[in-house]
Amino acid sequence: MDLGEIKGAYDCIVSLGSSCEPAAHLRRKGLRTFSSPLDWVVSLSLTDVNRLLSSRFAGYMELENMSPVDGNDVFVENEVVMPVRSYFIKDFHYNVISVHDFPVLEGQDWSAVYPGFKSKIELRSQRLLDQLGASSRTLFIRWGSTYEEAAELQRVLSTLTGGEFLILIVNGVDGREDVVNNGWGYPGICSLSIPNRAGDNVTWDYILDGISLT
Repeated sequence: MDLGEIKGAYDCIVSLGSSCEPAAHLRRKGLRTFSSPLDWVVSLSLTDVNRLLSSRFAGYMELENMSPVDGNDVFVENEVVMPVRSYFIKDFHYNVISVHDFPVLEGQDWSAVYPGFKSKIELRSQRLLDQLGASSRTLFIRWGSTYEEAAELQRVLSTLTGGEFLILIVNGVDGREDVVNNGWGYPGICSLSIPNRAGDNVTWDYILDGISLT
């Protein structure tokens, strides 16, 4: 389907990763009303995200499956960037990396804040499931997907949503300067190739123009 067919009003608009980029632009445009459990993490494999959604977040971010990996970013608390670095902590069961939740503090192990983090993840997961069950029209946005992964995502989401839903796939392409419809021809799924750069307000303004919340 074409981008123009995505335009319209939705009860709920949800970012499904793979990075913070979709959620950040939804928030900037006033199209995001709550944090989802996939907003502020890195989830490079949509196959793993599909598995996570199929399980309804069972076993997500369990301490025994988590450990630090290389890298760090800013620590974010209540969606406010703090003057502290944050560990990259990976859930090896679902291959999802938390990048903003575990502050690097002298003399404190990363796991010290885990109980509060886990409570937050459980709250966000249940809230998302509740929202999807109640929504009559939902738009899902995913950065990074193959045709096959998107088709499986659609199947999985059909078991979670209570009404109509559409999927917008956005794939960043190095060297591209415009937005191109990939022409997948799959009902209910729009796939775009866009410039592969972070913080590209111009491109995301073009994509999200004409999309609103009811």
